[in-house]
Amino acid sequence: MDTTGYRKWSSGSLEVPKGRCGGWEHCRQRPLLLALAVLVTTVLWALILSILLSRASTERGALLGSQDQLRTNVSKQTAVIGTLEEDTRACNSCCLGTRAQLQTTHADILETEAKLIEQESALKELRERMTQGLAESSRDRENIRNELFQTLDAIRLHNGSCEECPRSWLPFEGSCYYFSVPRATWAVAQQHCAGAGAHLVIIRGQDEQNFLSGNTHGHEYWMGLRAVRQKGRIQSYKWIDGVPLSHSRWSLGEPNDAQGREDCVMLLPSGLWNDTPCDEKTFWICKKRLSC
Repeated sequence: MDTTGYRKWSSGSLEVPKGRCGGWEHCRQRPLLLALAVLVTTVLWALILSILLSRASTERGALLGSQDQLRTNVSKQTAVIGTLEEDTRACNSCCLGTRAQLQTTHADILETEAKLIEQESALKELRERMTQGLAESSRDRENIRNELFQTLDAIRLHNGSCEECPRSWLPFEGSCYYFSVPRATWAVAQQHCAGAGAHLVIIRGQDEQNFLSGNTHGHEYWMGLRAVRQKGRIQSYKWIDGVPLSHSRWSLGEPNDAQGREDCVMLLPSGLWNDTPCDEKTFWICKKRLSC
């Protein structure tokens, strides 16, 4: 037995043995410390919980605010979508109306185009008739003129007062024709004819054409026919006496005005006509009426 914890009776006081508490006062303070620790722990947990609850409340408020804002945005977007749908329906209705109007206009255009084509065809036919009529009138005029000249020539020949054609000139239906030996340009050839009281040949009909074709002897000859050019383009052809061209015997593909400078016309060995530059040198045919 441990006797060190007892004091002797001689000290005049009773010694209390010491246990694990180290004395009664020490044992009384220990529950207080425990209670204090529990209290502190409880306060700390309460504080932590309060902070967490406060933060959770704040976050919940923010979430609720965001939810309200999202609901507001959804409401606005729904309103915008509704407006867009109305605009789309209105646009579709407008487009349908415009499409119907365009279809009607297209039909009107097609109808107008058909009428224009019909009118153009009628005008073309009328123009062809007029051209044919003018050509026939011109041929009739030339035939009448030739018959008149032939009649006058016959009268003059019967009178016996008509001179014969000069030597080397060929007679035909009251006119004399000279087929040149040298070559010259169109202008020089016309000067030679004028010096002989004649002009480059003017062909009035098919009979005269046949007479000339039979005397070419494989040569080319200038004729008294030139182009009428305006703004660089040939508009028509006229004889040297100013009479427009009516009778013609163009060769295949002629006149073609090659390089834009073929203003004069020559008689080919075949009897057909060809346009060519006036500065080219070739033979020529002069023509003049018999003098009576």
